[in-house]
Amino acid sequence: MKIVKHYSDDFKRKVVQHYLSSDDSMKTTAVKFNIAVAASVSQWLRKFGQESKTLIVDKFSKKPQKPLPDTPEGMISRIKELEEALERERLNTLAANKIIDIAERDLKISIRKKSGARQSKK
Repeated sequence: MKIVKHYSDDFKRKVVQHYLSSDDSMKTTAVKFNIAVAASVSQWLRKFGQESKTLIVDKFSKKPQKPLPDTPEGMISRIKELEEALERERLNTLAANKIIDIAERDLKISIRKKSGARQSKK
């Protein structure tokens, strides 16, 4: 037998507000509020998140927690770290493009949008 829990909209808003204003993950938020299905937090975020637009922007556009270095050695170290991260991202992009190329070739489907392609009118 499946037990279905119903939550009030006020409770859902409270959970969304907590998630957006904290550093907790959706799963951690669900556990904290004793929510049976962690995916509910995601659904509620879509439903009630628009009411908290500024919090959504804050949640996902936070600056890195790491303070900026104030010494030349610290700056050199940070630059090296950022260059390594950039190289990882470049390699990830190359790998993704290769996977798309292989899928298009082997599955004979078009995945990438062709430039200048016309949208069909309905």
